[in-house]
Amino acid sequence: MYVKGPFATWVPKPLMLLLIIIFLVPLIVVNGIYTSNMTDMSGAFGTYSEYISLANNATPIGMGVAGTINMRIKMRFRSKEIMVICAIVLAGLSYLIATTDNVLVVVVSSFFIGFFKMFAYMEMMLPVMFILSPTGERGRLYSMFYPLIIGTSQLSSFLMADLIFNSSWQAPYFIMAASMLFIAALSLIFQHNQRFSFKVPLYQIDWLSVLLLAICAMCFDVGLTFMRQQGWFTSPYISGSLLIGIVLLLIIIYRQKNLKHKLIKFELIVKKVNLRHALILLILMGAYMASSRIFTQYTLNVLGYSNLINAGLNLWMIPGIIIAGMLAFQGFKKKWNVKYYIIFGFTAFFVHTLLLYLMIQPQMNVEYLYFPIFLKGLGLGALYIGIWYYAMLDMQIDDMRTIIGIMIMIRTFFATAFASAFLGWLAYQAQWQSMNDLSMYLDMGNFSDGLSMYSSTQINAMLDSFKIVLGDLCWLIVPILIFVLSHRYGQLNNRRIVFLRKIVRGNSVRGYRFIK
Repeated sequence: MYVKGPFATWVPKPLMLLLIIIFLVPLIVVNGIYTSNMTDMSGAFGTYSEYISLANNATPIGMGVAGTINMRIKMRFRSKEIMVICAIVLAGLSYLIATTDNVLVVVVSSFFIGFFKMFAYMEMMLPVMFILSPTGERGRLYSMFYPLIIGTSQLSSFLMADLIFNSSWQAPYFIMAASMLFIAALSLIFQHNQRFSFKVPLYQIDWLSVLLLAICAMCFDVGLTFMRQQGWFTSPYISGSLLIGIVLLLIIIYRQKNLKHKLIKFELIVKKVNLRHALILLILMGAYMASSRIFTQYTLNVLGYSNLINAGLNLWMIPGIIIAGMLAFQGFKKKWNVKYYIIFGFTAFFVHTLLLYLMIQPQMNVEYLYFPIFLKGLGLGALYIGIWYYAMLDMQIDDMRTIIGIMIMIRTFFATAFASAFLGWLAYQAQWQSMNDLSMYLDMGNFSDGLSMYSSTQINAMLDSFKIVLGDLCWLIVPILIFVLSHRYGQLNNRRIVFLRKIVRGNSVRGYRFIK
């Protein structure tokens, strides 16, 4: 019989809780690329920053691919076997990235870090989910789970940035490699040897579809990441990679129709209205998430801040994320309509973008950026909780298992990468147009040293392009609000319909109560 929890029965419960924290925190932190060392890595490898972004996207792709087979792997191997093997592999991959001089090794290693991280991560997350929500109530779970995960990620990013600032970009990888080996040792000592359920054979997994899904996602990763560097669709490499990705996706969809043990149930996207709606919301959220790249370029290239200062700024997201979780907890407890919570999240992102649009200038004190970053955390926490809750509404465990991998890839990779490519193109065009406009005024002047004007002209053109992109993102809130308000999110108030119908017909509504 399976013992609840990943640890042996002789382990005291206080020690179990401590071990869960010791296991979980490094598993949340470990990644192929740490955002605070992306610029240092591109300089150290002497390559384009797009290669580092490619590796950064490869980690959530690996997690998404692993998500499609995670439960079958869990039902085939013991918890201790999964944890020990994955921790050792993660340690080896982290050490490999720290010692290699080939950026393609970093890309491949980042993918497999995401892949193996997912299995070990779920081994610890299942008991955490039971602790946070013993009754299995998803609203309660998500309102505490996402603030915990996102807050830990932001705090770890700051600690990694501080470590890199005082040492080198390899330091986080060596520390995470040692942490993973420590976890493997603790797993051998404290975890039990029993299985989750009866032994499930691995031949039922459609390994060809797993391989096709990984190649498909990486083709989209290459195309969306290198668009700007390769000249958009003028490059045959960009068109070819995106075309191959689309073709492979169609092959996967066709293949899944005839399989007995389906890897991904694509028909759920057609049948489930909430799933389709949530996917659109995730893509719209990705547009606001992609504005982080503009903020980073502004702080690094214009204000001259370091990666450590940027990571310290992002710590102001944590209070916003916690408040979003508290509001969600109360909202789900009192059965508020999730529609207004999602509107609240998008509105927080809108105000964040609007403040950046109004505040951007060549010089600024860092204190002025605290509140916009707080709003970003508020919007991020609200949308992660609200959209994911609605996407999984009334969905069975078996259905969640077959679709969660695709949802992770769309939320963490595709939506942000697609929006980043589009906003990058928009900023590129706006900067060239601004440079052209400014050059007309320079032609009319007489300068003894024209090259001295180039730096200030470039900064002004960059600021102008940032203003244009952020201004367009501000207008995006209008179609988003229309889209969200026009959907009922699984709740229909018949009394409100009667009330509105009487108003349209000109009848009296005296004596009617608008709400129940």
